[in-house]
Amino acid sequence: MKRTLAVMFALTSGMVSVANAEVQENIADAPQNPLATPHERPQATYRFIDPGLPTTVGDGVSAAGGVSNVIYLNNCKPNGCQVTPGNDDSVNNRSSIPDQASTVSPWGYSDAVWTQVVDCVKATYAPFGVQIVTSRPTSGNYHMAIVAGTPQNVQMQQGVGGVSPYTCGYIPNAISFSFAGVYGPNVDDICWTVAQETAHSWGLDHKFDNKDPMTYLQSGPTRKVFQNMAGSCGEYQARACQCGGSTMNSFQEILQTFGGSTPTPPTVTITSPKAGDNLPVGFPIRADIMDDIGASKAELRIDGNLVSTLTSAPWVWNAPATVGQGTHTIKVTGYDIGNTPAEASVSITIGAACKKPGDCANDTDTCVDGRCVAGEGVTGGLGSTCTKNEECKSGQCGSDGTGNSYCVENCNPESDGCPSGFGCISAGASGGVCWPGAGGGGGGCNTGTDNGGAIFLGLGLGALLITRKKRR
Repeated sequence: MKRTLAVMFALTSGMVSVANAEVQENIADAPQNPLATPHERPQATYRFIDPGLPTTVGDGVSAAGGVSNVIYLNNCKPNGCQVTPGNDDSVNNRSSIPDQASTVSPWGYSDAVWTQVVDCVKATYAPFGVQIVTSRPTSGNYHMAIVAGTPQNVQMQQGVGGVSPYTCGYIPNAISFSFAGVYGPNVDDICWTVAQETAHSWGLDHKFDNKDPMTYLQSGPTRKVFQNMAGSCGEYQARACQCGGSTMNSFQEILQTFGGSTPTPPTVTITSPKAGDNLPVGFPIRADIMDDIGASKAELRIDGNLVSTLTSAPWVWNAPATVGQGTHTIKVTGYDIGNTPAEASVSITIGAACKKPGDCANDTDTCVDGRCVAGEGVTGGLGSTCTKNEECKSGQCGSDGTGNSYCVENCNPESDGCPSGFGCISAGASGGVCWPGAGGGGGGCNTGTDNGGAIFLGLGLGALLITRKKRR
């Protein structure tokens, strides 16, 4: 005899709201009144089953058999799916959902739409050791996901998008129902429902996260993926999870059940700038990140230093104005939903390359550390008087604290980098700057003037103390 707890999931069934809802992300469309029905999309649900049910069904066939990683997608073609009530047993078409012998009407859309749904479900479960098949296995245990029909086929009420047996753990040989007939040929909605219903039979609750397939929220991407982050359970408001705790990480729960698949890293391409480009200060950086499941974040590093992290496309940045003249390495690291990384890098130069001022195309340019920069005699060029960064071609106005302020260029104190009449004053870990009258330049290592003191650089990030050293 079928035994089910007399509890159909409902928003009004005494769920406990949790106080830490402010930690939630991805909840843009959570309504002010969570007990309203603010959805147009038919929503999937679950039905509790008695966790104390025996491990065998009526004819002695085992319904336990351990965890199977096989999901059989059944579109019930051509004649519908016959299911009988009883303890869940996919092998023998028994389900705890219907109250009587039932026939689920067959898939009603094209074969092309069916193929897209199958591909979507495969992509959704790609990070995990799960096998998606469309032919009934001839042996062994498996989850059967019926993707067809309407809720009325199994005595469910109108507006239910899907249903699955649910308890606080894995249900062997379960049958879930995703009622494709209520969605029309909407691939993303059907795929979302299939993912939610199959996962319910493994013990996953609804999640208050509009990017996750376990969600009721409809904002966020139409194609949901399991989020590798803890968040509150819930439908239209955060609540405690049905099986204990205040949060759930759907990705980790599935990973713990089935293990991971062989990870496929994303493909990262820096589309701008190109390797070897000569660029202005603050140049744009663009990257494409392609993945079979979806990219979860991208990190930008310049010369090994983390500059910014984005969590959604477009993957576009502007290089900070503090990245000055010279050669720099741009690296973008992309991650898939399972945090599998891949990276791409290019080397660029801010300013044209040179060995001496005569190598520069403009007579007014000079050469600093192998690059052409605006020189003396040009407004905002090296050595021009200034009061703020914006007045300098380099974006850097330096002051010695005694009323002397000049446009400066970055330089390496350990090399012969500044032109005649300038010296490279050390800035510690930040390198150095070419300062007028701080030595002859163009002849060995020059690290300062004969007198002590300090240079302050207005870099837009606060004053930077530049220590003058005695000339050697």
